Amino acid sequence: MRIGLLGGSFDPPHNAHLAVAQAVLHARKLDRVDLLVTGRPPHKDGKSNKAEVGHRLAMARIAADVLDEIGVEDCETTREGRSYTVDTLRELTSHNPENKYTFIIGGDMLADLPNWKEPAEIMKLAQVVPVFRPGHTAEVFDRLGDEWADQLKANVVEMALIDISSTKIREAVAAGESISQWVPPAVEAYIRAHGLYRP
Repeated sequence: MRIGLLGGSFDPPHNAHLAVAQAVLHARKLDRVDLLVTGRPPHKDGKSNKAEVGHRLAMARIAADVLDEIGVEDCETTREGRSYTVDTLRELTSHNPENKYTFIIGGDMLADLPNWKEPAEIMKLAQVVPVFRPGHTAEVFDRLGDEWADQLKANVVEMALIDISSTKIREAVAAGESISQWVPPAVEAYIRAHGLYRP
């Protein structure tokens, strides 16, 4: 199978995550895109997730249920210590050698890719597909070396930029505002039912 991996803390998952998953699914003719829920990401030193991993996994599964061909991958949430993308790809390809993986990376993370653990190996284990985000579009390639930019430019999946962030959603919940325009109804219901992101 051709599997896409969209990594994130999903704290909470929102409509932009689903739009990216759908866009790459269709553009790259994948069989499925899995929301790869992070455990302890190495690039967020000093920051912590606002919701416990069990809640983040539950919300990701609820969001994935909204669309066909969207799933959830939880391998990083059960790994001790920091989760590195290269280790995740090695684990998945070892357990599922028949699968071909596409790793979806947002424009905000793209500039730092050369500094990740074993970035060249990541490029061998999966096709790395950039998707731009508001404030992080084609200019991000200017901050990459020529070798990296040349490899990645051809893989970009173009789509409409959607200005939604998990931070904005958490702030709205804390302020008692509606988030119905940003998340699937079942995700909003889960957040309310479990009292997440309240002051």
